[in-house]
Amino acid sequence: MKYGILFIFIFFIFSCDDPSLEDPNSDIDEVLEPVNDLRQLSSIQVAFNSATNVTRDINFIYNNLDLLSTIIESGSVDQTTLASYSNGNKLEQLDINDNVFPALNISVAYDNDDSIQAVAIVEISYTDIAGIFYNKTLYVDAQNRFNRVVTTETSLGGVTTQVEELRLQYSQNFNVLRIEEIANDGFTVIGYSDFTYNFNNNPFTDMNDIIRLFMFDEFIPYSRYLPATRLDYDLSTGIAMLERSIDYQYTLDNNGYPVSRELQVTEGMMTSSYFEFFNYRP
Repeated sequence: MKYGILFIFIFFIFSCDDPSLEDPNSDIDEVLEPVNDLRQLSSIQVAFNSATNVTRDINFIYNNLDLLSTIIESGSVDQTTLASYSNGNKLEQLDINDNVFPALNISVAYDNDDSIQAVAIVEISYTDIAGIFYNKTLYVDAQNRFNRVVTTETSLGGVTTQVEELRLQYSQNFNVLRIEEIANDGFTVIGYSDFTYNFNNNPFTDMNDIIRLFMFDEFIPYSRYLPATRLDYDLSTGIAMLERSIDYQYTLDNNGYPVSRELQVTEGMMTSSYFEFFNYRP
């Protein structure tokens, strides 16, 4: 099963109580500052086998509207990504500039409405360096969650082929419990990933969901919380075969956000360790 999945696309609603509502006769002698619910990443470092062996460094730059505008990556991945938005703060384009390959321009289109809550389909499309056109269609369910992702490619000769279909199953608290990979017949499951969760806060919540999908699917599924375990199964032979397992161990700050996590990744008879360090804007 392909591991480059996911996703996600939901806006969590935060609220706070107004102290003046607790007692209508109380006097408020000072101006109450609004609570800023944004908790945005400033950088992520990824290390392999040792916490000091950093192999990837990702830095995030935001514009004056607190929208992610630039992603600078170095190490195993060496590229700069620029994000462009419409007047309604909807992502319109990602421009990925690599030091080796030509620039990759990813276009984002919404089917019919200026409100993201009303969008039924989002199209992500780009042409690779070989001239192959890729289109990723994301379908929104009745609860404003993406529950199906279909990827197609169109050859230089104009032939369009489906290369992947993924379907997401959710728990009641908006965690992805399973991601199924569907064959081209539209109903046969050829692989799936199962997830379990602990209670923690998701550092990607305040990042644009399409950027999360396209750039950082390896860090988190489309979920409210961060995963505790992941199991990837292959069903292409008709028998569920465990291909990969991941166990996540977190260090959290006082607000329940991860400062770091260690991944134990087992494939076949081999287990590797990865370390991820999360840093936040002040």
